[in-house]
Amino acid sequence: MMTCQSLNGCARRRWPPGLACFALFALLSLSGCSMLSLDKRSVYKFNHEFPVKDGVFSRSLSAFGNTMVGGNRAEILNNGDEYFPAMIQAIREARRTVNLESYIYKNDRAGAMIAEALIDAAQRGVEVRVLVDGTGSKFAGPLLVRMRRAGVQAEKFHPVRLWSIYKIARRTHRKILVVDGTISFTGGFCIADAWLGNARNPKEWRDLVVRVTGPVSAQMQAIFSEDWTYTTGEILAGDKFYPRIEPAGDVPAQAIKASRGDSSSLAAMLYYMAIQSAEASIHIQNAYFVPDKQIREALIQAARRGVDVRIMVPGRHIDEPLVRMASRLHYGELLKGGVRIFEYNRTMMHNKNAVIDGLFSTVGSINFDRRSLRQNAEESLAFYDRDFAARLEAVFAEDESRCREITYESWKGRSIEQRFAEIFSGFFQPIY
Repeated sequence: MMTCQSLNGCARRRWPPGLACFALFALLSLSGCSMLSLDKRSVYKFNHEFPVKDGVFSRSLSAFGNTMVGGNRAEILNNGDEYFPAMIQAIREARRTVNLESYIYKNDRAGAMIAEALIDAAQRGVEVRVLVDGTGSKFAGPLLVRMRRAGVQAEKFHPVRLWSIYKIARRTHRKILVVDGTISFTGGFCIADAWLGNARNPKEWRDLVVRVTGPVSAQMQAIFSEDWTYTTGEILAGDKFYPRIEPAGDVPAQAIKASRGDSSSLAAMLYYMAIQSAEASIHIQNAYFVPDKQIREALIQAARRGVDVRIMVPGRHIDEPLVRMASRLHYGELLKGGVRIFEYNRTMMHNKNAVIDGLFSTVGSINFDRRSLRQNAEESLAFYDRDFAARLEAVFAEDESRCREITYESWKGRSIEQRFAEIFSGFFQPIY
């Protein structure tokens, strides 16, 4: 997701300065977006032809770039207190390769913690590659220099330069860590202090990461390699990147990627088919929920055929307040259509996960917004397993206890100021 230091400062005052601040950022971003007209299909057709529980659904997932592969073990890690130690341990135990890709990598305490583990691995002879986004990690320079001096291969994806400002909207929003080609992590995480802690207060963000061991890690390796080769020209191949992987569990999993150059959005296709196939439940946690008309209609249709549709989004602690306004602009039609909406109010909720019919689930970097589904480089891991889905549902239920449910009556009673902010924010939806 885009970041703007000044926007976060403006958010602490009344919203009009925030609007002005956001508008300035928007104009800069649009200078890139205006040159990024993508020939990518955005409207799809799929009827409610079979349920998620039908084997046809799982076999059809191969249409979205990778095949569902068995033999995986998947562990849910909640908040920085769980996933930072797990990631650092995996890096410290690496024997051959470490590949890390992150949208945000800050030169702060969290950044130093990961950097120390990466440097230690490189000095042991492990091949360490780090790829960060030029926009999201524009201030990571000193830490990247330190890593390079220690033997880490650290690069920026589309670094921000005056002569290439038109590329500012071309971003990698992927969050990937692959160790020895066999262990992979993904989720909403970034490398910054906001992700440390256990979501105890607004300074500690709520987020979720999945650690997977098994054959699907080869697919995550390939997704990292796509951006690495694009940035550096280096082809990553051979046993140190793609070893023979023995089964580590019994969870079928699949890596889903979104790439800017794709003719269709594989992520949008996947979510649309899953929503259309739902028969019992759709539970979505998403930090930046600004779905297009087709997805909104699909959610409403699901609710009308009796599906329990629940959407969890950030509340007042969101880091990008105008994205919240853009999301709230469409609450009315969703609520009237039977969709239930919950705002998480303990801290900023950055989760990006979904569970459909208690069987099919996803965890990764993908937001329900135009930028994620059409422009960014993104990825998620999909799972077709009732036990894993049940664990993710338990996370949803616990987080729901910390939410305020939005009713149609409360949404309809919002102030004129809020309504104007929602309308204004809608003008900038192409850059969210």
